[in-house]
Amino acid sequence: MGNNIAVSVTVPIYNTSKYLQKCLDSLASQTMDGIEFILVDDGSSDDSGRICDEYARNDSRFRVIHQDNGGSSVARQSGLNNARGEYVIVCDSDDWVEPDMYRLLYTAAKNQEADIVVCGYYAEYSNGSSIVHPAQYKENDGVVDNEDILQYGANSSWVKLVKKDLFTKTNSCYVKGINLSEDSLIIYKLLKGEPKIIQIKENLYHYRRLLGENSYTNCIKMNNIFQLAYTYFWLKSNYAEEKYSPIVTQRAIDLAFACLRVNDLQESYVKWFISSELKWKNFRSARISLKMIMVCIEKILPVPMSKYIFRNLYRFFYR
Repeated sequence: MGNNIAVSVTVPIYNTSKYLQKCLDSLASQTMDGIEFILVDDGSSDDSGRICDEYARNDSRFRVIHQDNGGSSVARQSGLNNARGEYVIVCDSDDWVEPDMYRLLYTAAKNQEADIVVCGYYAEYSNGSSIVHPAQYKENDGVVDNEDILQYGANSSWVKLVKKDLFTKTNSCYVKGINLSEDSLIIYKLLKGEPKIIQIKENLYHYRRLLGENSYTNCIKMNNIFQLAYTYFWLKSNYAEEKYSPIVTQRAIDLAFACLRVNDLQESYVKWFISSELKWKNFRSARISLKMIMVCIEKILPVPMSKYIFRNLYRFFYR
């Protein structure tokens, strides 16, 4: 293929053979030239590795890295380390994309000399329903307000095409062992470089919502909370200015709320976190929501009682 690569797409893969072919077919159908797909088989024990090799044999745009299982962040970093493109992006192996996704993102990036380009996506449910999530961040003269990304859009790297040089400029890399909130953490790091971010109106990514299966939403564990806490404390330390206080508070609320879904919850840790990071005065800067109300209840009542209330309100939070 040569070295004239415009876009490198990393696909971290671990035991997703059930969905992988749909993902890779959507990549193979991309309409742009100068694109490569880096398939990182992160120690899969199903047919994922074989499927990856098959696509690589039939299409020179696909490259495969087989490695021992190290988790999502290690897989993403492997892809980044091997990327030859001017711009990079991630595609999760159980999702799929529109045929013109990367062409439209790259064209917008080049036309406006942007460091990051964002598009919208569809949340796809197993019952066939689909909910659109367009990119609707605040703008100033056509450029996205970076603080709005920090507040509302730091997660979901798969809809953000990033200039690879930005990783070098900000010395940003994925952290081994942080396999939950790794998207948020890497975007927090990249935003320190004050990138020029633009958004396009098209919705180009299809995010598979596995709420009824072996997903984070249903199977969150205490180890996941510690990973969220790592990202939270990184944010708090690196965005210490007063103007970021509402954003830091919201992330603390998110973490405390996530604790309500943990089966092996360490109640002492939750109480410590809430008393340390969520003083009553902090709530004045937080946006009012059911989530915030639940965390207030969690702060007042014993944790088991808060979890009981949450279980009965679960359908209002996850759809």
